[in-house]
Amino acid sequence: EEAVFAEIRKARPGVACTTPVTGALAAFKALGAKGIGLLTPYAPEINQGLVTYFTGRGLDIAAVATFDRRDDREAARISLASIQAAAERMAAAPGVEAIFISCTSLRVAEAVAELEQRIGIPVTSSNHAMAWHCLRLAGIDDVVPSGGRLFALPIA
Repeated sequence: EEAVFAEIRKARPGVACTTPVTGALAAFKALGAKGIGLLTPYAPEINQGLVTYFTGRGLDIAAVATFDRRDDREAARISLASIQAAAERMAAAPGVEAIFISCTSLRVAEAVAELEQRIGIPVTSSNHAMAWHCLRLAGIDDVVPSGGRLFALPIA
């Protein structure tokens, strides 16, 4: 994150910055969630790197699941129904307080509110969290009911 921010600030000093991971960390804080279910399309070794990173930032990765797709084009073809079914199963795992669906190729944001209603816990994704974080960093605190729980919250 800091390396990305340093490059951005070479051209735009002092600008607020975010990434999908930065947005996710801010989202977990705003949601008050420490026990995270991590759902990805990535290879297990990439998931392990994410688990290490998030636990190093004070989170408990309570469950991990993967579609194990090695090609980003394949990840983009994972159906929303498959993602929702995996999230529903993950929500039942002990210690999962929120679910993070990692990968900017997965289309999840439009289904977050409905999925949260079905499983009873907050859900966010790389794009969803980063979009929320961008808005909040820009001073836009509008509530977006179709955006799920996160889009009703300010930055914590």
